[in-house]
Amino acid sequence: MNLTRRDFLKLTGASLLAASASGLMVASAQEAESAPLIYRGSSRHRYVNLSYDDCYLVKRMQDLEKLLDEYPEFKVTLFPVGVALFSNEGKDPGIWKRFHDKGHEIGYHSWEHTNFGVMSNEAALEDYQKWLGALTQVLGFTPTVRFGRPTYGSLSPSFDAVCRENGLVNTMWSTGWGGNTNDVVKYTVPKARNGDLVLMHIRTVDIATSAGAYAWMRNNGWGAVTLSKLYDDLLMEQYESVGCDVYDGPSLTRTCIE
Repeated sequence: MNLTRRDFLKLTGASLLAASASGLMVASAQEAESAPLIYRGSSRHRYVNLSYDDCYLVKRMQDLEKLLDEYPEFKVTLFPVGVALFSNEGKDPGIWKRFHDKGHEIGYHSWEHTNFGVMSNEAALEDYQKWLGALTQVLGFTPTVRFGRPTYGSLSPSFDAVCRENGLVNTMWSTGWGGNTNDVVKYTVPKARNGDLVLMHIRTVDIATSAGAYAWMRNNGWGAVTLSKLYDDLLMEQYESVGCDVYDGPSLTRTCIE
């Protein structure tokens, strides 16, 4: 995570307002130490982020992998629970590394889908370390994790503590493409907005929806990018930067990964 909490504290009131309007929520002065929160990206770009939660079903993961191989220009973000990391790796060794090596991103979503609203800060921090240990084991190296999505969308103090302590961006969503495949592809997908953060799950209906949605997106000039790309572009828009470095007063702020 290149934009630190200290960088966020340097934002002016006008910048805070602009960030809120564009989908990047930054803590108020009274809550300046809260982790950054994103629910939508920049409206300047004709792309969305496709994110898939939980990731329990290895056969559906394999189906998604095959589908994405047909659309190599599309990149997605996966939010697996820790038990699914081990379970899927046991059934299909190397599956997580394949997704990673193909340019897809992996974010934190708890060890076994516990509600963070009933977890202490200490328990939540331990949960993240357990999850990260599992991800490290299945990948064979310790990756950079930039994003975390709380289970049940619970913006609890314990999940905020996890994000703050580990440099994660608290990640929500602006729309969902789950549910009846025909209805979603026909009515919901065509209503996509620039920078949408799309929530789905690794389940049969959502993989079927993805097949129809991907075809529609390609035919209509839409892209699918990782959360890192969506988030970095939003930060560069916020800072009116054309590159990764911008000056904010006397300091140099890093807004993206080179």
